[in-house]
Amino acid sequence: MGFNCYLKFMLISGDNCCLTCIYHNSDKIIEIYVNSEKKHLYQKTIEEYNLNKVTKYLSQNELLTLDKDLKRSSTNIIIRRERYIPSQIDEILALETQKSLIIVADQISDQNNLGNMIRTAVLMGADGIILTEHSSAQITNTTSSTSSGATEIIKHHISKNLSRSLETLKNRGYWIYSLDMSGDEINNNFRFDKKSALIIGNEGRGIRKNILEKSDFKISIPQKKIEGIDSYNAANSLAIVSYHYKINT
Repeated sequence: MGFNCYLKFMLISGDNCCLTCIYHNSDKIIEIYVNSEKKHLYQKTIEEYNLNKVTKYLSQNELLTLDKDLKRSSTNIIIRRERYIPSQIDEILALETQKSLIIVADQISDQNNLGNMIRTAVLMGADGIILTEHSSAQITNTTSSTSSGATEIIKHHISKNLSRSLETLKNRGYWIYSLDMSGDEINNNFRFDKKSALIIGNEGRGIRKNILEKSDFKISIPQKKIEGIDSYNAANSLAIVSYHYKINT
């Protein structure tokens, strides 16, 4: 029987996400399962982080029986860890004087898109990501795998009311930018504010109208017009715009 969302723990697998969990959140680990034939690949790290007592060395077949529903990118290492806990919104906001980027995912529903967005957010130095409570992918083992373990690093907040969350950001000195096809194209002269929140909308519907109305600016990415391909996907859009923020702010 697979581990389900009602339990307090979850399984993650694959070298990147498991090793990142060890490096950054070893206190959240309940058990580590390692392919006994590949023990030499992980033993030094496990010893370094004093995780010998929670590590079990199993055959490859035994690893496969842990959870048949789990889509693993590797069968050499699996970690059973506490579930990812959302942060309060105050925990992801920077101090008044700091440069800060917050990513807002407005009903992003695809786990792979969310994972790739989280990976980009971490590498671009974002302070946190805000997800919507409803009609949104949540952070799971799939997200962990797609993000290559970036879920272990970034703080995330689940918003019950995104409009109110954006007001909180504004009150803390953030300017709100929505990425929308109708927005002004960014170019080399465009400058983000030092404290910026960047909203990326749903893969099909985009950003909801009431959320767009909360934005200070609507922006778009220059692109070639090609029949049948109307826009970049959500993860690529975030990568392009957050890179622009990073080098021009």
